[in-house]
Amino acid sequence: MMRVEGKHVPHLTEQEKSRKMLQKACGDFEAFFLSFVFKRALAPLLSSSVSREEVWFRELWIEEVAKKVSTQGGVGLGRLLFEHLIKEEKLRGSGTM
Repeated sequence: MMRVEGKHVPHLTEQEKSRKMLQKACGDFEAFFLSFVFKRALAPLLSSSVSREEVWFRELWIEEVAKKVSTQGGVGLGRLLFEHLIKEEKLRGSGTM
């Protein structure tokens, strides 16, 4: 049994497991990308005269917001990347995904 997003998923084939893992990786990439964009956009807040601890806290908060945005549909980057990779794999014809 495989655990996906807190749910037990019984008897997934290797292909299905591979797709789920790819989908999660694409979502994680979107969260990382959004975190980077948010940090750049909020750079003036992070570089103001605050303590290192507050900068660190704000960066962690931004990362959590980016993860939340990504898991709730995001901007579509994760989905687009996933679909592109699946299409690319089908064109190669290996059939592993």
